Amino acid sequence: MANYTEIFKSSKGNIYVECYYSPMAKESAILVNGAMSTTASFSATVRNLKDKMNLILFDLPFIGNSAPHNPGLKLITKKDEVAILEELIEHYQPDNLISVSWGGLASLMTLSHRPSSIKRAVITAFSTRLNKAMYSYVIRAKALMENHQFEASSELLNQEIGKYLPRALKRVNYRHLCQLSEETYAQVIFHIEQIMKLDHQDYVSMFDKIDIPLLFINGEKDEYTTLEDIKVMGDYLKNCRFCGIPQAGHFLDLESKESSEAVGRELLTFFNQSAPVRQIA
Repeated sequence: MANYTEIFKSSKGNIYVECYYSPMAKESAILVNGAMSTTASFSATVRNLKDKMNLILFDLPFIGNSAPHNPGLKLITKKDEVAILEELIEHYQPDNLISVSWGGLASLMTLSHRPSSIKRAVITAFSTRLNKAMYSYVIRAKALMENHQFEASSELLNQEIGKYLPRALKRVNYRHLCQLSEETYAQVIFHIEQIMKLDHQDYVSMFDKIDIPLLFINGEKDEYTTLEDIKVMGDYLKNCRFCGIPQAGHFLDLESKESSEAVGRELLTFFNQSAPVRQIA
């Protein structure tokens, strides 16, 4: 359970925030969700880090515990997401950042602005290109959502991106996705449209401004955001490492106890800088 929760007044909406504090922790991290995720998606990360690092979690204005505080909300752009993240970082002054899935895009855009408090960042389950598998998935998911076939789109996510999740978490995922409002689905469709307009050069122009150490973590079984796809960015980043988690798919530390422990070890190693992160040749 979080030490406390609050509603942060952002220029782009009211933001639900969860804070976990440990009296022994010397550093803090802000955690950035994926497209349809809430703070609950970081349950394993919180479990691995909460006694070692202070943690700040939040829901974007259109989803989770933020949504009831933002009636009549207009569509949130990627620039809006970046503005929200920058305001949260300015307020809470975290030392580190951890993102999951498409939260990596807003995170990297924010890091390119060089927020002063952030010393290191971990970008998980993210790729800078829509490969064939991801492109096929987002096209099908977008079509289902546009036709208001929300149950079918929820099932598709479990069958594709979430294929390695345990059965119990697939049920939780399905319920969560089916309960989202039409306004939230409109936001997700808008998110997909923004992503599909980006190309490799867009990412390159953002990345070359990032000057802090980065660790990219991907599941070795993830065919949608693959380790090989993200490794190409090593040609453009000044200080980055790449790590693959064996037997893990897109949802990494939520898929099994073993993958959760593996991700936890990599995070702590990177943040403590006590040993080299395992490199992938």
